[in-house]
Amino acid sequence: MSDVRLGFIGTGGNMNRHLRELTQIGGNKFVAFCDIVVEKAERAVEQYGGKAYADYNDMLAKEELDAVYISIPPFAHGAPEKAVVAAGLPMFVEKPVHMDADEAKEIAAEIADKDIITACGYQERYLDIIDKAQELLASRRVGFFMGYWMGGMPGGWWREKAKSGGQLMEQTTHEFDMARYLFGEVKTVYAVARYDLIPDTDYDIEEASAVSLQFESGVFGIMFSACFTTNGLRRSGLDIFCEDGSLEYHLRRALVLSTADGKETWNPENNCTIDMDSTFIDAVRTGDGSAIRSPYPDAAKTAILSIAANQSLATGEPVHLT
Repeated sequence: MSDVRLGFIGTGGNMNRHLRELTQIGGNKFVAFCDIVVEKAERAVEQYGGKAYADYNDMLAKEELDAVYISIPPFAHGAPEKAVVAAGLPMFVEKPVHMDADEAKEIAAEIADKDIITACGYQERYLDIIDKAQELLASRRVGFFMGYWMGGMPGGWWREKAKSGGQLMEQTTHEFDMARYLFGEVKTVYAVARYDLIPDTDYDIEEASAVSLQFESGVFGIMFSACFTTNGLRRSGLDIFCEDGSLEYHLRRALVLSTADGKETWNPENNCTIDMDSTFIDAVRTGDGSAIRSPYPDAAKTAILSIAANQSLATGEPVHLT
């Protein structure tokens, strides 16, 4: 295959990162850009070439593409993915992949039925220190873990629960996904939250939450989220407690093993987002998606986990996943 011909649905900030990295990787042709704000698509065309569209159905019908990137807000997922799958094209979908569990399952089933190559934006799975974490955990018994995604309150549609799904869907999804990647599938979810920490009424999402996760493997953990901090405090990652010590994963920064013999630290030596994009492009080029670490059907399970946590927040009851 010559250059991989790419179309893009959504041209916001996260897509701009993909565009920069795809340019750095090389071997790609940016054929078309689509955004409901067509001026954004036109700006992308000015920088990268191609053609601008306001309707992705138009783009899919008129352009000859090898794959499509989709980077849109959580509430907009569903119809664009269905259209790309109907066209039989490989696709990269930014997280979270959906806010509706049934429709996410439906899309995953269609992808499996058509054997379409897909990838999703859980870039931490591509970190070399996560490979190391898997190696270290393989010989250890894990008791439990504590996970974190803590920071301030973003703006825009993020503050509307119906559009973002809140922090559990939009940010902590990364740590939910990492917990699944390391410990397997979750069978029970129970969540609690606070809503009274910020003197601001311009939002309807929870400001803090704790989600209890019981895994099929017997491992359990609590995932803490916070968007109420105003002093620049940020904490993201997992603290994993084993019978002979602990393993701390600090989001994309470090992995620390603590045992009776002392501490050992590993820092990332690879660019996980570039590795994620290049793995997808290689899969499109070769037709072999086996190296992709987060295909859509798997990423849908992480979305469903966030949806279950939100359901537990709404009902005050545990949610049992099948």
